[in-house]
Amino acid sequence: APIDSIWIDDEILLDCAQQGIWRHNQFVPLTARAYRFLLYFVHHPRQIIPIPQLLHIGWPDEMRTPRDLYGHIYRLRRVIESDPRHPRLLVTRRDAGYLWTAIPHNQMDSRRVSQIIST
Repeated sequence: APIDSIWIDDEILLDCAQQGIWRHNQFVPLTARAYRFLLYFVHHPRQIIPIPQLLHIGWPDEMRTPRDLYGHIYRLRRVIESDPRHPRLLVTRRDAGYLWTAIPHNQMDSRRVSQIIST
């Protein structure tokens, strides 16, 4: 059976069926783009994801600048981080990209992740 949710850390459940997260028994919906970013980060834990790669994930058919990405990262941190100004899950690696620090408790099939991210 396909996995419909991923515990991305001890407090946050990524609900793949509803494209949002559960935190402290509250559901927070994500935009389609934020969901793709988060799913990609979670599927590549402890890897620095370069900004050009994230731009391609967020806007596969458009040319965008890093500034377009920064707003999405900011909003995503407001949803997933206890203290968005001092992130511990989604960390900036200056001049390199972003790093997802948590190892998820379970994972989704790689083909399914690729399919979701490419739509």
